[in-house]
Amino acid sequence: MDEAGRAGKVDDEDEAAGGSPPETPRPPEPDGPAAATSPTGHPAHHRHHWVRTPLLIVGAIVLVAVVVVVGSYVLRSRPTPKSLGSSIHQFKSTTTTAPTPKSFALPAAGVYKTTGQGSERITKPPNSETDGPVMPVSVTYLSGGCWRWHIDYNTSAWHEYDFCPHGSQLLLVAQANYQAWNFGVTSVTNLAQYTCNPPSPIALESPKAGEKFVQHCTGTNTAVPGPSVAAGTVTVVGVETLDIGRTPIRAIEMSRNQKISGAQTGVLNETWWFAASTGLPLKAVRNYQLVTSSVIGNITYNESGSWQLDSLTPQT
Repeated sequence: MDEAGRAGKVDDEDEAAGGSPPETPRPPEPDGPAAATSPTGHPAHHRHHWVRTPLLIVGAIVLVAVVVVVGSYVLRSRPTPKSLGSSIHQFKSTTTTAPTPKSFALPAAGVYKTTGQGSERITKPPNSETDGPVMPVSVTYLSGGCWRWHIDYNTSAWHEYDFCPHGSQLLLVAQANYQAWNFGVTSVTNLAQYTCNPPSPIALESPKAGEKFVQHCTGTNTAVPGPSVAAGTVTVVGVETLDIGRTPIRAIEMSRNQKISGAQTGVLNETWWFAASTGLPLKAVRNYQLVTSSVIGNITYNESGSWQLDSLTPQT
């Protein structure tokens, strides 16, 4: 048998025995077993990468935003004391003409120095402000023998009151206050303006201890929709002598206790000392608590503090 015949016989014998020619080995799959494919024929893990990448990007953006918000809140600027120089500059920019005094002498117009302490706090989001150790007070004249008294607790908060003489009384006819809150990425401001009817007296020609008067003021807040009402009583506590800049002065002590209703609810409790001859505020102690409804729940505002005039001579 020739060589070709022997080779054919060997092949025939292998096939008869059920054998098959050896296959060429396949290279190993990069991920072990054969990777699943998508309907387009591309490996499915490529699609998973495309899904994970946007999720990682969104997560990183959210994390950065949270860090920015929290960081700006923690590092937010705080109000500082209002300087006497700044208040004097503002006073000089106004035009004030002394009206003809009636039953009470007019206090001198200008900027007075007061010293004291105080704070303002809200619960949501938690925030607080501190009054300056020096709080400038300004007196400017209005028409009809009226005058405006304004105090800056700091660069973000102030109160002011309009007083008018009527017969034997000096009346509180209007009041306003302003507050600004810094939350880092945003800020909130509020201007409250009230008119009083009936107005309550702050000074009387013949004050009697225990004498009570009704006070009712209605107003609005720019940060809260709807009207608010401040109603209560004003009580003459008595007459005493205060030393203002080493000068003794006769003062009428008055307590004001009011309840707030409407757009806000709460209580305002104050004690004031007014110069008996002019009605100029000499000293005050205050405690306020107000509650405002909001989309994040009830927000509670607390304010407390005290101050006293340092001198009866203003700067102009």
